[in-house]
Amino acid sequence: MNTQGSTKLSNKLIYFKQKQFTGQINIQGNSHTTWRIYLCLGRLVWADGGIHPYRSWKRLIDKYCPTVDWSNCDIDFAAKADCGDYHVVKVLLERELITREQAIELVKTRATEILFDLLQLEDKQQLRVNSDGASTSSFLTSGLQMSISLVNIEQVLHDAGQIWQVWQQKGLGKCSPNLAPVMRKQDRLREEVSGIVYQNFLRLLDGQRTLRDLSSRMGKDVRKLTSSLIPYVQQSLLDIIEIEDIKPPKISHELSSIKEQGDLSKPLIACIDDSPQICKILEQIITKYGYRCVSIQESLQALPSLIKVNPDFIFLDIGMPIVNGYEICNQVRRVGKLKHIPIVFLTGNDGIIDRVRAKVSGADAFITKPIEIEKIISIINKYLDSESSQVNSSKSVSSYLG
Repeated sequence: MNTQGSTKLSNKLIYFKQKQFTGQINIQGNSHTTWRIYLCLGRLVWADGGIHPYRSWKRLIDKYCPTVDWSNCDIDFAAKADCGDYHVVKVLLERELITREQAIELVKTRATEILFDLLQLEDKQQLRVNSDGASTSSFLTSGLQMSISLVNIEQVLHDAGQIWQVWQQKGLGKCSPNLAPVMRKQDRLREEVSGIVYQNFLRLLDGQRTLRDLSSRMGKDVRKLTSSLIPYVQQSLLDIIEIEDIKPPKISHELSSIKEQGDLSKPLIACIDDSPQICKILEQIITKYGYRCVSIQESLQALPSLIKVNPDFIFLDIGMPIVNGYEICNQVRRVGKLKHIPIVFLTGNDGIIDRVRAKVSGADAFITKPIEIEKIISIINKYLDSESSQVNSSKSVSSYLG
């Protein structure tokens, strides 16, 4: 390995590798945050801890295990056992939710992310490194009893070091990918960017997602994404702020987002849209007229969530990041128990090409935004043959919510 530009931390980890160390390495900066690296005979087994561990887990699950619904699963991401995080990988493998190759990539991705954070932190402050050695037999019969793979830690260090080097070259040294961009001066920002870019900013830059979260969601390299936003930060149009970690998912066997009202035999309607506002409006309309509703805002979780709740009707937004409505519709039509469920697209576009693509992908109907109550209830009644009372055609969403 080329050691040019190596740091004290990387030198220490390479030393542990050369000594064929087995055990746990704990790393801390000036705060109480701890990063943990697990080695077996000098090779990397797992890395965890650090900033936003559950956000990191959610990104990993979305990338490598898209069939797992983060918001509702029976996997304990908050396990308190030794190396509890590694236990999750073990469960995913045992249930054949990921392949061994995917598990290895998951381990490498997590470790690279952690080592990048440590290299960036080391640039600002001194790190404390403590080791807790163990015999190989006891180590592999603890929380790491099912070793996925022994990864070359020098290679992971090299990858993290290259990412950190490029990050510095782009002038991002003081900006952590764990910070969250948020709009600051919306009026000025609207004047500076195109309408489409502004709408994307409005939807995504809400101060609730870190740069890494956004990068994962958009399928865009975090370095390129951050570089594209920095000029707006420098003009004081955006802020980049610290945010808390998300909570681990509650272990449950039912989706908590299902709004059950009245007779449980009433049809269940799924609303898939990355806009919380649209989901809220649809939920209000649907439950107002006696139906049950489940909202799904993460496009990657759409299919596994639909399989789990088995809805009677689906409203599906077309323009979503990562996986668009056409792709989700195609996926749904390939699932036996879902292929005959009515699917109605929601979109702000009304072009002939959009309508043709909707038909080809398997959609039953097409409704343009803005949403109107009479259209929503009418289309539900049409496909579900509901006996619900018909809504007054003059009613609109604005009057209903007002």
